[in-house]
Amino acid sequence: MKPHASLIGTLSFLAATATAKTCINATVPVTISARQAVFDIEVPTTNLTTPDFFLNITQQGRNFTDIALSGYQTTTGTYNISTMYCKPDADNSSNPTIQVLTHGIGFDKTYWDLPYNNFNYSYIDIATTNYSYHTLSFDRLGTGASSHGEPLNEIQSYIEVAATAALTTMLRNGTFPSAMNTSYSRIVHIGHSFGSAQTYALANMYPNITDGIVLTGFTMNSSFVSLFAAGGNFQQAQENQPSRFFNFTANIGTTDISLSSPEAVPAGYMVSSNAAANKYLFLKPNYYDPSILTYAESTKQTVTQGELLTLGSLPMTNNYAGPVMVIDGDADLPYCGSDCLATGGVADSLAAMVKDCFPNVGESDFEAYIQPNTGHGINLHYNATGAYGVWLDWLGEKGLAGS
Repeated sequence: MKPHASLIGTLSFLAATATAKTCINATVPVTISARQAVFDIEVPTTNLTTPDFFLNITQQGRNFTDIALSGYQTTTGTYNISTMYCKPDADNSSNPTIQVLTHGIGFDKTYWDLPYNNFNYSYIDIATTNYSYHTLSFDRLGTGASSHGEPLNEIQSYIEVAATAALTTMLRNGTFPSAMNTSYSRIVHIGHSFGSAQTYALANMYPNITDGIVLTGFTMNSSFVSLFAAGGNFQQAQENQPSRFFNFTANIGTTDISLSSPEAVPAGYMVSSNAAANKYLFLKPNYYDPSILTYAESTKQTVTQGELLTLGSLPMTNNYAGPVMVIDGDADLPYCGSDCLATGGVADSLAAMVKDCFPNVGESDFEAYIQPNTGHGINLHYNATGAYGVWLDWLGEKGLAGS
């Protein structure tokens, strides 16, 4: 993970050497609130109790979210969000478009700027250098170097959507610190997986906050999400990778000294068990560099109970009326059951069926695309850059080019 600096301290300027972009890492505080669920269940604290939760959420014939729900509350707080703002060095536009990039479960913001193999898989490199976009990627609340809260009733989907909305508002009104007072009149939101679900929710809740959305690794078919939940064989992050996630504290005299990494999390934060699980969840066999799986395992990120219980809390009818693109790998596991073209003849693809959820979006403003030879983790495959070009070209056609 790239280093970040506190907004209160010094912003970290990273001039890319291999590509013509400049990036600024900063930790940005946001004060937000959201109406959230209150769940009355145990938080698993060991690897032996964690499967109990997953047995409950994957059992057929019942909705465990409804069973666990005891009410609602308003969650309010000030949270630190770890961000990376990038723009092309050759930036002569007086009215650039910025993309807000939201990662999914198992990743952090580096999903969009993979350092693997000298950044050859980096989406941000292509978006900035080849298409002249500005970008804002960030660690979702509860992941990476962003704030970590209580894993059941605090770190849920809608408080994370509120954080994305707050960052977007800063970009729109010129108060985002790294952007040097730039006010963006064109803002596009792009998500992956759970990040796409949050982008979908953001566009529904605040239809005027975004000028276009791209939903990658996403459909509205929840039939196969249990495959993801079970196939990950999720474990406590603290036990699975203690050097990264365990909260080490040493008592020296009368002072407690934290020896933890910035990624340290409390019990109740979970990760997929091993490289084999990550392969099952994210990759199509034979269409990725085997070493990228090793990289993904070493950098994998956490998920909370609250996130998993609120993952499916999306309205089937979305208020948004702007351009929408849905792009999936042909072998996407959680949203397509590993075959996004298997619709029983009712549509061209499961991605195309998302159009039914956007009654206010015209046919010409909706696009569905299936990327061949690709699993759920689109950005980790050999042909990732081909997928990037598909949605970047489409954005240009919709009047949302980089400059």
